[in-house]
Amino acid sequence: MRTIIVGAGIGGLTTALACNKAGIETVLLEQAEALREIGAGVQVSSNGTVVLRELGLSDAIDAVGVKPVSFRVASFETGDLISDFPLGPDAAARYGETFFQFHRADLLDVLSAALPPDILRLGARVASVSQDSQGVTAHLEDGSTVRGDLLIGADGIHSAVRHSIGITDDRSFSGKLVWRALVPADRIAQYDFKERFYGYAGRDRMVWAYWVRPGEQFNFGGVVPATEVHKESWSDAGDLEEMRASFADANPRLKGLIDAVDEAFITGLYDRDPLDRWTFGRVTLLGDSAHAMLPYLAQGACQSIEDAWVLVECLKRHGTGAVEAALADYEIRRRPRTTKVQAAARATSIFWLEKDPVQIRARNGRMKGLAQIDPLATTIWKWLYGYNPVAAGRAETIAPDKRGIRRRFPEDSPEQQRAWDLWHDLFTTDEEAGGLLGLRRGYDRFFSQFEPSADTRVTEVPIGEASGLWIEPRDRRTTRTVLHLHGGGFCFGSAACSVDYAERLARAVDGRCLAVEYRLAPEHPFPAGLDDALAAYRWLLESHAPEDILLSGESAGAGLALATAIALRDAGTPLPAGIVVLSPFVDCTLKGETIHRRDGDDPIVEVDTLAYMVSSYFQERAADDPLVSPIFGDLSGLPPLLIQAGRKEVLVDEAVRLAERTQAHGGEATLELYDERLHIFSLFPFLPNAARALTAIGEFAERTTAHARQRPTGPDAPPSVHQVS
Repeated sequence: MRTIIVGAGIGGLTTALACNKAGIETVLLEQAEALREIGAGVQVSSNGTVVLRELGLSDAIDAVGVKPVSFRVASFETGDLISDFPLGPDAAARYGETFFQFHRADLLDVLSAALPPDILRLGARVASVSQDSQGVTAHLEDGSTVRGDLLIGADGIHSAVRHSIGITDDRSFSGKLVWRALVPADRIAQYDFKERFYGYAGRDRMVWAYWVRPGEQFNFGGVVPATEVHKESWSDAGDLEEMRASFADANPRLKGLIDAVDEAFITGLYDRDPLDRWTFGRVTLLGDSAHAMLPYLAQGACQSIEDAWVLVECLKRHGTGAVEAALADYEIRRRPRTTKVQAAARATSIFWLEKDPVQIRARNGRMKGLAQIDPLATTIWKWLYGYNPVAAGRAETIAPDKRGIRRRFPEDSPEQQRAWDLWHDLFTTDEEAGGLLGLRRGYDRFFSQFEPSADTRVTEVPIGEASGLWIEPRDRRTTRTVLHLHGGGFCFGSAACSVDYAERLARAVDGRCLAVEYRLAPEHPFPAGLDDALAAYRWLLESHAPEDILLSGESAGAGLALATAIALRDAGTPLPAGIVVLSPFVDCTLKGETIHRRDGDDPIVEVDTLAYMVSSYFQERAADDPLVSPIFGDLSGLPPLLIQAGRKEVLVDEAVRLAERTQAHGGEATLELYDERLHIFSLFPFLPNAARALTAIGEFAERTTAHARQRPTGPDAPPSVHQVS
């Protein structure tokens, strides 16, 4: 097998080394006359380091790399600490390898020095590529050709190979430029920068800074809006006065670093949309030529290193006679992963470069909240750093992935499989790349596909700082009313997207439903949503008897419903007849057993997502505050509780614990576990168990409202009887 690699950057060099290690004949074509890289720092996290060590480069990278001890985030304007996530030995032990910071030229030197001398051809600019059933040809600008069994385009974001195989999409400009500089150590000695990765988060700008040569050179990268700069170039230094004007509001330590810069280059930040395909016959793409991404996850180098190893493993596995099968295997293993990283990098850019002061406070509060429940930030980084490309490349089978191969459960009915597929595809890649606002759009879009009956009246009503939707079936016969709080992890969802379920709730109780449009985190952290729920209940009491009201909630809305009942009880407010919770999410400390044991079993509800949402909600409040996490509250004296969940769902432990805690506090709870694996399964109206669950809610409503009209009130009232089925 003879492999042609186009481009001798980090990805191309790593691929050539992996091919050489595998005994695959390789020619590496590089357009430059000499290997030199204009640039500054590059980060390689554990998922890249594992490949470099597998290639026998341990001593070399240890000799030139910096090992940061943490990722320290501080305020751009004040310098106040926001968070400090470990990157040193603790993270290395957790993710399997060391984190490095390099001068890009040093890493390129390590890679190129390990190559046999006859592999690399400099001054070889590829003009086009052609292929036939026997092989592939690289046509060089000087008129010469190179023939091989396959060709790998590792020639960057401006890839000629990409264009040659018919991919002609434009780059996407982010609207941001980055100032890059290297600062000698003696100019910043007084600021005592440690071997960390420093991130300064400001308003529509940010700075990253770290050592690339210990005690010698410090790397500076500063992102600003494109409108603040008049030229960009990798070869001509930018106007330092422009740079300093963009960072005029920096805190004193950061300003000192910026003032120490005597030369800086300014370049645009571009990426590309994820591809549906990057392999055509005997030609494939790798690294930035396949999946150029924004730098906010520091994964450009790592993803090309991952690509290189997995690609060569596929070539080894399939052999010379099955090159096209090997390249197709490589793509299906890699494209889902890189698509996720591209989307996450775009979303992260929104996170770091917020303009709105409310969103900035929310961003900083979320990071402080996360430190409570996840001090190592594994819920942010585990999916990224914990990936092992060496193991992934050698695996005989491809693991199911959200964007690749879907999971199948033979025991599930066709209706359950349909619901699973819908849930699996809840968010599009564009919505994920759009950050919080993109996810909100996706959540509302998804649930809007389930519509109420045409004869059901839906009316909006104002309620304090929130609002609500009355959902009233035309044929209702009772005065029973359900006050419903939607799910969405406190951050997503709306009254509108729960109208279908709210209508079915109203029909189940033969009454009507008020769906509350409570304020969402992170813009409105705890207790805003709880305050809105309390206001809605008290608004209902002005026209409804409490014995006619049932509180309802699904997922995070279930937690809000329970917190509402606790707050009402403590305030001495008349309580509703009963509480109905579906797939309750009631523990924001994420201590539930099945959350961790079944992590990855649900394509949407996973520890990473839950941590993002709850830290956005409680922020600087205690995660175990009983009104944040009702599982830790006093559950005595509450109305009867109906708990419904899927027996196989990720949050089933919360349902079981809630029933047990209610029993321990002398309350009444009915626990119903259905043969479902999907969270909030009743929101899928075509599931048979959804209909059964709604029937059970109707029976519960009839019993509890009748009982509420007869129950004594006051201090001499007897405790409820606990029932669990």
